[in-house]
Amino acid sequence: MTAPVPVLGPVGTALRWRQLILQLARREVEGRYRGSLLGLVWAVAQPLLYLGVFTFVFGIVFEARWGLATGPRAPFGLMLFAGLIVYWLFSEAVARAPGLVLAHASLVKRVLFPVEVLPMAAVLAGFFHTALALAVWLAGHLVFVGLPPWTAVLAPVALAPVALMALAVAYVVAGVGVYARDIGQLVTVGLTVLMFLSPIFYPLDAVPAAYRGLFFLNPLTAAVEEVRGVLLDGQLPGLPTLIGLAAGAVAVAVAFALFRRLRRGFADVL
Repeated sequence: MTAPVPVLGPVGTALRWRQLILQLARREVEGRYRGSLLGLVWAVAQPLLYLGVFTFVFGIVFEARWGLATGPRAPFGLMLFAGLIVYWLFSEAVARAPGLVLAHASLVKRVLFPVEVLPMAAVLAGFFHTALALAVWLAGHLVFVGLPPWTAVLAPVALAPVALMALAVAYVVAGVGVYARDIGQLVTVGLTVLMFLSPIFYPLDAVPAAYRGLFFLNPLTAAVEEVRGVLLDGQLPGLPTLIGLAAGAVAVAVAFALFRRLRRGFADVL
């Protein structure tokens, strides 16, 4: 049978099992690079390589500019990379979610193991890689532009709604993934489509006006715009961030409850 843990909400679960969540997130990060020659160095090397390639290809080869922007918004690589940071935070946890419970089947079958912490640990591990990507972005800004605006320190605030959205989707996908093993294929395709339907590789102004409103049905659109505003334009997180936090909190609560209902049959399937 599954664990008879106390009936807690997502906040209570996070507080009660915070040490376990940290341990699982650390194991997730370390396990990804275990056996490689450079180890955790890859966590910094990969985003650094991306930033270098984007800057060279778009900024030097194609001489691309972000619309008609000049000044700090001119380096295409930095604009694109800022958008990718948002996408990576979301996709890190969601991409892992379909097999999350299955990968920890031995733990899930234990009487006292709180299964609900697994998506939380996945999101926390994604936040670790996001923090490193942000550090690489800041280094790139120092090299190509100079000091970023002071509002860059508020980037985690602008990214918080994305983390909540990722957690909510991870709960749903992780729960359903135990029963429908092929959901991983759907998630892979969905994340790819989501990336190209978010204003990451192009400014939102480049989208025809007739379709621009539809782009805001994608929750990453507002987050990408908010993060770019904080990192590049010196803007404080605004109403979209507040709305995202509220909507994300509600989504997590609903998804958490759904996951708990699905959890009842995990032992029979596993």
